Amino acid sequence: MKKICFISNLFPSKKDPSFGSFVGLNFQQLKGMGYELGRPIVIDARVKALPKLLAYLRFVLSGVKAVLNSKSYDFFYIHYLTYSTLCLIPVLPFKKVKYLVNIHGDDLVGNRLIHKIMGIPSGYILKHATAIVVPTQYFKRQLLLLYPFVALNKVIISESGGFREDIFYPKNKKSLDESAPLHFGYISRIDEGKGWELMLEAFALLKEHQPEKYSRTILSVYGAGAQTNEFLAMVQKLKLEDVVSYYGPLEQTKLGDKYRSFDYFLFPTRRESFGLVAIESLACGTPIICSEIEPLIDLVTHADNGYLFEDGCIIALYENILNCYSLNDESYASLSKSAISSVEKYKSVQVANRLHKEIDRAF
Repeated sequence: MKKICFISNLFPSKKDPSFGSFVGLNFQQLKGMGYELGRPIVIDARVKALPKLLAYLRFVLSGVKAVLNSKSYDFFYIHYLTYSTLCLIPVLPFKKVKYLVNIHGDDLVGNRLIHKIMGIPSGYILKHATAIVVPTQYFKRQLLLLYPFVALNKVIISESGGFREDIFYPKNKKSLDESAPLHFGYISRIDEGKGWELMLEAFALLKEHQPEKYSRTILSVYGAGAQTNEFLAMVQKLKLEDVVSYYGPLEQTKLGDKYRSFDYFLFPTRRESFGLVAIESLACGTPIICSEIEPLIDLVTHADNGYLFEDGCIIALYENILNCYSLNDESYASLSKSAISSVEKYKSVQVANRLHKEIDRAF
């Protein structure tokens, strides 16, 4: 039985169940594969200012200590290319270490100043990695474009853990009553680049131009992030309080019921590494309205399992939302059925099995 040291600067906990929920699923999947994992080296809750600095100091020092003691492990499984790999930098010049880096998104292609600073040692880290996991073919192309020295046989595609069938399963057949509210939902981080402001602007247009349809609309928002206060302020500024309800973050086990309660899932993100929430929604039979960007165009086919709108275009998003009010039961049922069938290959068991084979090949 191979022994793994698991390191991640995002990991879910009872205090913060949505913080790195995919990473937590991946940890459990590795256990299910038969690997031996002790207590992970992680940061398991959102913190700010001095507590955040102290948390990262403890995190990095614990990681360095583990890497110095690398003979105790067969390899290291490290989530996120930037912060979590800091523990490798003091050791790699003097010691050979077997490790896998799981890349998520902004840790590879982020364009903010912090991303660029933290990405300075990324080439060095990737050069010495035994294996590299990316979520999609799109990110594999991005990786090889940025770091052409990376060997193709090092790169593993694994779709963010997939979705859990015991949580994300189809809803009962739904009838769209013209007198009943149409329920839209948003489950994602409330951060820069997630497009939440486009969503609110689109509903403001609905309020202005289609007041009757707006009057029978519900928008439920779940998630947390650095821009939560800006989100709430914008809801007030646009006078959408009668339609928009904000509930904060939820633990993963409760998300399936929320997806099933929506008639449509909104995902206006401007950039994405994979789009796990889109997969979860589709698995529940809830059609999705999302940005026409890679890699989401590999998940959503316009007018088949959901709708695509031009990236960043408020008018296009508004028009897609407006279209939802005209669908009859038969058209909606067809969307829902296609949504379910389109994500069969992303079931967590199948994703884990493919990852297991690739890890055994690499190590």
